[in-house]
Amino acid sequence: MLAPHIAIIGYHVSLSSNEGWNAYQARHAMGMGGASLYPPPGGMVFNNYPPSSFYVVGALGWLLGDMILAGRIVSLFAMLFCAFATGRIVIIMGGTRAAAWFAGLLVIFYAAVFYSDYVVMNDPQWLAEAIIMAGFVLLLGNRGNARDGMPAWRAFCAGLVMVAGLTFKHNILALPLAITLWLLVTDRRGALAWMLGGVVGVSVLGGLFYACFGPDFIHGVFGHKRIFQIHGAVKGVGNVLGLGGMMVSALLLPRLGLRNRMGLLLGTYLFWSVLSVVIQRTGAGVTHNACFEALIAAALCAGLAVSGMERGMIPPGRVPAWMGVVMLAGLDLLPIVACAPVYVPFLYRSTAEVMAHEPAWRETIGTVRHMDGNVGCETLAICYWAGKPVVMDFFNYSQHVAVTHDATALRQALDSHGIVAFVSSSRFLPPRYVWEYSSLWAIIRDRYTHVQPRGVAYIVTP
Repeated sequence: MLAPHIAIIGYHVSLSSNEGWNAYQARHAMGMGGASLYPPPGGMVFNNYPPSSFYVVGALGWLLGDMILAGRIVSLFAMLFCAFATGRIVIIMGGTRAAAWFAGLLVIFYAAVFYSDYVVMNDPQWLAEAIIMAGFVLLLGNRGNARDGMPAWRAFCAGLVMVAGLTFKHNILALPLAITLWLLVTDRRGALAWMLGGVVGVSVLGGLFYACFGPDFIHGVFGHKRIFQIHGAVKGVGNVLGLGGMMVSALLLPRLGLRNRMGLLLGTYLFWSVLSVVIQRTGAGVTHNACFEALIAAALCAGLAVSGMERGMIPPGRVPAWMGVVMLAGLDLLPIVACAPVYVPFLYRSTAEVMAHEPAWRETIGTVRHMDGNVGCETLAICYWAGKPVVMDFFNYSQHVAVTHDATALRQALDSHGIVAFVSSSRFLPPRYVWEYSSLWAIIRDRYTHVQPRGVAYIVTP
């Protein structure tokens, strides 16, 4: 399932509109291009993400010469680490090695099938999840089933690590919240150390970022304009139902006899992560990345339930224990198996399309590279690979205009011809995605009337 993704990891074909955006931020973090990582308000370029991931990807991208390739590699290994950490936590909580392998593979299988667009995408979500999961492993250590509580230093350091994880992506809140509630119930001393570590992390890192970037950091990350639509919650519910087979395992947690009320921790983690999916999906531009926490929480429950069935801790009724394991594992894998006949051909067809379309992408990139002046690309990866500076962030600027009804910056750029051309999304996409930000394109094409297909996209000029 991972092979087709790995096969196209180096292709100059944008796998998401986010890839070019993240590449520019990594470039800015490395001091390349002369632009600030957090631009001042009033322009058409935005950064609403915390900064840490851009330095990690930027360092690797500086070595490789391509920030998008670097981000794809980081995402792949971060996802694999999350799978490893999931298995490790199953063992720490008393599960068998076979169950740990099963839980880790569930993370990979579900990510590859249901969230395949993020497997090798240049996006910080998996990297942030990996840091958070490292903090979870650190918190539990080798004492997940010990009765005498955890050392205060471990809780303190785990709090620091999880706050650091939030500086890679700040929407991963279910696990920190679940740990806080669990420690308040089971270990008040550990809870105090955990919260102290979090406060120290927020103070030190927050102070460092403010010292480096000033008020523009606060405005960019916390003052970002975004449209929320209630029907997005329906998509969130659909995503959650896709994990339903594994979530059934949570009902078996009380019968596993986990010490230190680990069942409470996992149940709370699953609840908050599911709620987070539904809420986050109401935000424009939020897609499958909102589901990673719920996937990991469900995989942990599934792994421990299989372990309990394997050890006979969950009576399987009139069937042998091994058959109970098979039935439970089959329930966990049912959505994967059911989707395989559709997904596998789609995956290989999509991979073939990426390979077939790359020459067209390179033609567009070459055309943009040879243009004299600034170019606005709806798919920012085109302008990034062409070596152009970023002058317009279509998605975030469209959100800004939708909320504030102010497109002054765009109109001024058009009137002054500060942008010599605009480039559409891939013309191989359905028509509604080629000119996706219709409100902005209406303003642009009112003044720039010449449209010419070139390679993968349309070039719009005066």
